[in-house]
Amino acid sequence: MKINKRPIFLFVFFWLIMGAIPPPPVMAKDTFPSKPITIIVPFPPGGSTDVAARTMAVYIGKYLKTNVIISNMPGAGGVIGYTKGFQAPPDGYTLLAWNTLPPLLEEYKREVGYKTLKFTPLAAFSRDSAIIAVHLEGSKNFVDFVKQAKAQTVNIGTTGQYTITGLQGILMTADLSLKTNWVTFGGGAESLTSLAGKHIDAVMTLTGSAMPLTKAGKIIPLLIFADKRAPKYPTVPTPGELGYDMPILASYTGIVGPPGMDKKIVKILENAILQAAKHPDYVAWAEKVSTAESVLLPAAAYQQEIGRLAQVAEKYKKFLK
Repeated sequence: MKINKRPIFLFVFFWLIMGAIPPPPVMAKDTFPSKPITIIVPFPPGGSTDVAARTMAVYIGKYLKTNVIISNMPGAGGVIGYTKGFQAPPDGYTLLAWNTLPPLLEEYKREVGYKTLKFTPLAAFSRDSAIIAVHLEGSKNFVDFVKQAKAQTVNIGTTGQYTITGLQGILMTADLSLKTNWVTFGGGAESLTSLAGKHIDAVMTLTGSAMPLTKAGKIIPLLIFADKRAPKYPTVPTPGELGYDMPILASYTGIVGPPGMDKKIVKILENAILQAAKHPDYVAWAEKVSTAESVLLPAAAYQQEIGRLAQVAEKYKKFLK
């Protein structure tokens, strides 16, 4: 029986030809970042968060070898910027600079287009604490202030109950059973000016806001709401030192991304932020200009602290009503 060799020949010839043709080139995936990164600041230019983010952006850009652009999106107490950051594609090219807790407190006030606990934390690089201060002619220490506030109503200025300082003040009042009348101001500077003019008895504000009048000798800080004394307020005691056990809030300035970010991109951005915060030029700037305490929290630790603050806020949100 004769075997037809033609089909076999054609089959072998076909595979020889195919083997001679080089495979199509494999397109290399873009390494991150391959284009500029935008950091949304949900407040107007010139504020403490904006200045910190702009300064940090320079050194993040150097580390990642790309441009980092600041985009201010103020409005509705930060809600416009928070929402824009939350709804951005989770590719790492649109991030959000914020202070912890205020976004969650905004959720208590109104319907918003984001969920604070679903953001992707990347890293925090500074911390600001609440501080209570009085006029020079007021109480000389916090123990005396407590005695005064138990005996009679004291007028304390804040920027509103849905802020870190406002909630911290409410927690202080509840824990120590003080008689307080909260006076709401449009900003920290406005409340401090009123205190300097002796129109109110005290102010609950952030350490950074209180620094200029403290240095000028116009007001006296009585207590800093922190676990330990702040380097820039070395003589101001903490609640623990005075025997008071109360929840402590803090305002961490950090950078987050939208939900669902790839873990590899998160790690790249986390390292960039932490390295930027350690850059000698940034450290020198922070020591000279910033009134906040330099505190570095990697992504996991930052997420844990955001969760802790959220638990405190949830526990005491009934006091906000």
